[in-house]
Formats: sequence, C-alpha cells, structure tokens
Amino acid sequence: MKTVIQNGQVFYQGKIQSLDVEITDKKISAVGKHLEGEHTIDAKGLLVIPGLVDLHVHLREPGFEHKGTIKTETLSAKHGGYSHIVAMANTLPCMDNMETIADFKQRVAKDSCIHTYTYSAITKGLKGKELVDFKANHQSDIVMGFSDDGKGVQSQDMMEQAMKEAKKYESIIVAHCEDESELQPGACINLGRVSKENHLVGINNASEYKQASRDLKLVEKIHNRYHICHISTKETVQALKEAKAKGLPVSGEACPHHLILTEDNIKNLNPNYKMNPPLRSKEDLNALIEGIKDGTVSCISTDHAPHAFEEKNKPIDQAPFGIIGNQHAFSLMYTYLIKKGLLDLETVIKAMTIQPAKVIGLDHDLAVGKDANIAIFDLNAKYMITEESLYSKAKNTPFLNTECYGLLKYSIIDGKIEEM
Repeated sequence: MKTVIQNGQVFYQGKIQSLDVEITDKKISAVGKHLEGEHTIDAKGLLVIPGLVDLHVHLREPGFEHKGTIKTETLSAKHGGYSHIVAMANTLPCMDNMETIADFKQRVAKDSCIHTYTYSAITKGLKGKELVDFKANHQSDIVMGFSDDGKGVQSQDMMEQAMKEAKKYESIIVAHCEDESELQPGACINLGRVSKENHLVGINNASEYKQASRDLKLVEKIHNRYHICHISTKETVQALKEAKAKGLPVSGEACPHHLILTEDNIKNLNPNYKMNPPLRSKEDLNALIEGIKDGTVSCISTDHAPHAFEEKNKPIDQAPFGIIGNQHAFSLMYTYLIKKGLLDLETVIKAMTIQPAKVIGLDHDLAVGKDANIAIFDLNAKYMITEESLYSKAKNTPFLNTECYGLLKYSIIDGKIEEM
C-alpha cells in the first residue's frame, strides 16, 4: 500500500519546505514534488514533521496505576504528536533489574500505542547506595540509558562509578540534578518573591546547578555520554554551555512549563503549579530560551507526571511534585514561544524530534528509508485545553482552560495512519 501526503509544509533536511511525502508499507519511500499514490492525504496548509520524541515521561506502571497506565499515558502522548517516548525508572517495583524491565517490555507490547522505552535505574531502588547491574540491564533493547530521575545521585563517588559503567557499555547517564544538602524540609516552590510572601519553604537554584556542575566536571574526566534532565536555572545552562564548548559528549533538556511560566504565574497557590524543579524566575526562563536558541539546550521534553486528583488536590506544600504535559507540549510551544517570536519553528521541531532521538541513539527522521513515524499538525486550528479533552488518566496541569494553536490532525506510527 502506497500513501502520499500531498501539498504539506514538510520539515525536511532541517527546514520547512512545500513537498509531498510517499509512504510504502512502514517506510518513507520518497520525498519530493508532484508525487502520486493509491491513497492520498491532502496536507495543504498543514505542518508535516517527524513524530515527536520525549526523553522524559512517567507512565506510573507498574505500581502506581491509580495515577496513570501505559495505555492511558501513551494515548495522551500519541494525541500530542509523539511517536517515541522514554519512561523513567521510578516505578514499583523499580526498573533496577532484568525481571522488572522484561515485565515492562511485555506490558508495553500489550498496551502501548507508540514506541515506548525505559531507562534502567542507576542505583538499586533509586537509593543512591548500590549500582544496578549495568551490563545486564543494558542488554534489553527497551533500555535507552540509566537514570535515577526523581532523585539526584548524592554521592560523587557513586556517580563517578555509574559514569564509568555507562561508558563501558556505550550507554548514557540521564541525570536528575538535585543536591539535597541545599534543600530544607517542606520546600515546595522556587525560593523567591512568591515563597517569601506566602511563608513557604523555597527551593534555591544551587540545589540544581551545584550537582549539574559536579557531574559535568566528572564527564570531563571520564568522557561518558551524559544528559541533564529538566534544566530550570540560568547557572545550569551556563555550565552546560561551557562543557559543550570543551567538546564533551553532553546534552540537556528543558520542559515547556519552564519555558513558558515563572513563579509569578502561580495562581492562588494552586498545586498544579508545583513541579520539581520548580517554576523559577524570569531571568532563568530567559536563559533557557537563549539556551534553546543557541543549541546549548538541545532537547525539549515534558517530564509528564500524572497524579490522582485526591493526591494532587492538597495545599501546595503537601501536594506531590509533577504535572502532565505530553498531549499539549507542541501546541504550547507553538502558541507561547513560536507565535510570539521568541523561538523559531524549525528550532523547536529539531528540539522535539531529531535532537532527542540522537541523544539516545534512535534512528529517527523524516527522510527516505526511515520508518514512517510522522505527525501532521494544523497550526491555525485553535482549541481549548479542558479536563474533558485530556487522554491522560490524570488532570494535573496548570494549563487547564488555556487556549492553544496547533492541533494534531494525523498520527502516523510505522506507516499506520490515524486521523485524530
């Protein structure tokens, strides 16, 4: 079966061009002008891009199915234009052994509607005390790297050992950078005006950048692949920039909420504005945008983190950290950053598709011979994010009742076309 996507604005070879895309079976078989096929999609006025890639999601299964499941959270991602996602290891049981990873792989085969991978934990139980069996866990083709996300690895010696192990197997450390010695009990939002005015315990910038800087110094010594999760501070951006200037094999990601919102956007201490790292200052947000612009921060990930309503619906200092984000990430980036001229469309597409794929070694692009994993958006379509429109099991997002541009019209996964 041959299908041709005609008249689209196609992201091809790094820029948007008026082209047709031919799909034969599961592959992209041609990209050009005036292509003909048995089946056609008229994409006039639509944006045709590689499927989005999210390096940072929490699917909650196994162990926390009351928050979200592989089925519900991958469906949410699919409706956001994602074709590939990587889940974090903080499940129950934790993804720290071959048996749990094999079980996860079976669950994914049964319930996921997109390409779904996982990270192995770095340390057993995410406790920072004992390394997992890197050799064994790396052997599973569903494991894309090693991460203790949700916790920073506190011991420098432990992180150094982990980096050496990851390098041995040509894998990557994906680091949640959080120095717990900088944290006070009950810390819940950024240390700044809002925390002080409301007598809340704040989270300082140093809790992130001190550990990121420590790790980057270790990479200089070990030369292993290393990626920083959910960057939120200007100091972390600067440290990553300096490490990249030295030619080190490092990368980093920012989340849409840290690129769009600051602590000043927190309304009525609503717990849906609580995430870790927290919403920071305008200065930090501007540094992140500049980091995306100049390539220092090469990836945009969501840190999609579903919670049950009764868990999240508590005072902000008692509610758990985390928000959902994968269904609307591209729309939010388009509405609040691209349409406002803060970032250009090609830069955002690269940061949400090809660049994250490269970080974990995925062969993914809109090009002849590649698997046909494609998202087609109508950038002119306006819609409202409502609870009723969410596909996630959870509803915890600060963007409820927000108007957006950029609606997904078609999801193509391995050549299978679905009108959304």
